[in-house]
Amino acid sequence: MQAIEFKAKSYDGLINIPDTYKNWYNNTVVLLTKPKPLPQETGHPELKRFFVQFNADLTGYRFNREAANER
Repeated sequence: MQAIEFKAKSYDGLINIPDTYKNWYNNTVVLLTKPKPLPQETGHPELKRFFVQFNADLTGYRFNREAANER
């Protein structure tokens, strides 16, 4: 199996193969995509600042299932 790599955008469900790969036209291909990273994966500082208020130190915390079920 041969592999090629190029960047392209899809339009109306179609992806244009660059002319440099015209020998691939009318052949069966397998397409692998690389999605855009989610915002939390890119390290946006504004997201980190927002979520810092929800950080809690749970060191030594023990969950008591019986007490939770009593509520």
